[in-house]
Amino acid sequence: MAQTLLAVITKALPSETQFEDRLRDLSLRDRTAVLEHFDRLMPDFDVVIALPDAERMARGLARLRGTPVVLAQPDETADPTVARDHSGHKDAEVPDEHPNHWSLPTPNPLPEDLHTAVILTQQLQDGLPELLIALLAAKRGWSVGAVAAVVERSNFRGRTRLELQGMAVHAALQLADTPRGLELERRFPSPE
Repeated sequence: MAQTLLAVITKALPSETQFEDRLRDLSLRDRTAVLEHFDRLMPDFDVVIALPDAERMARGLARLRGTPVVLAQPDETADPTVARDHSGHKDAEVPDEHPNHWSLPTPNPLPEDLHTAVILTQQLQDGLPELLIALLAAKRGWSVGAVAAVVERSNFRGRTRLELQGMAVHAALQLADTPRGLELERRFPSPE
């Protein structure tokens, strides 16, 4: 499966932009192969949390497992240079999006008995967005046990960041940035 996906994504990639375009426009056959891969490997979960670039893939995984989808939204209006009020008011409620510039808008109706979540992303790089979203999920009482990525860019070490927090990382494809461009990761054995 990885070789087929690799051929589609990395075939004659002169630029990062073309890589992004090919990843975004995966064929139905390739998306189905990735979803079946995740379905085999992922532990049980109650909800799929999708990063914006992985909404279609997340909806497919949710259909396979019969779970709801929550779409994580970046707060593009937040200015990280603005000082926060740290006056110590215990009653001050901090909205989800302010501490980390992400929010988890809840679709209606959402079952109340959700306990476990999986985060799905198109491309795992440094793992920071996934980690911040896992923190938001924890505020809702959801434990994120796994992160699924269509492509893991191994040079950015996102897997390490997430695994240190107790989350399993499942990638359909691992790519390394090399002097010759993107290549299939060969330095680390794939856990799948």
